[in-house]
Amino acid sequence: MINFYLVIYLETTTRKVLLMLFIIFALWIIFNGRLTVETTLLGIFVSAMLFLFICKFMGYSPNTDKKIARHFLRGLCYAVILIWETVKANLYVSKIVFSRKIEIRPQMVFFKAGLKTTAARVMLANSITLTPGTLTVVLNDDLFCVHCLNSDLAADINKTVFARQLEKFESSEGQQ
Repeated sequence: MINFYLVIYLETTTRKVLLMLFIIFALWIIFNGRLTVETTLLGIFVSAMLFLFICKFMGYSPNTDKKIARHFLRGLCYAVILIWETVKANLYVSKIVFSRKIEIRPQMVFFKAGLKTTAARVMLANSITLTPGTLTVVLNDDLFCVHCLNSDLAADINKTVFARQLEKFESSEGQQ
């Protein structure tokens, strides 16, 4: 029974390796622009050497494909959320700018996000800064100092959709 699972695993790994080699070879052919015997043989050799280089020096293995795809989809989801929140904040700030009465109450807000990794903290700080009306002034370990254009923007800033998404990303990272 164990041999059966080993054969299935090896077949899957072999398929992934062959798929990656085919993708590299296809890119070789596309960038070369012509298909001759010489370019095909050289392309096979270069593709194999490039694949070995990627595996040895860049930490790639056929099993990382699933992880890369999962991160790509989560990153894409985060980008969509960032764009949506930026549009909403743009409309809010535009409403403030074009109103006849200027009633802004700028605030400096200090909070802890509870994110574990430095990358997630920096991502949150950059997302806050990219959103109009807010600016991350200081990020020190897990302590954020954010300048908000209005007190409405300061409300629950530590529980933003960005922080929730990054917490989900970190929790899924720990489960792998």
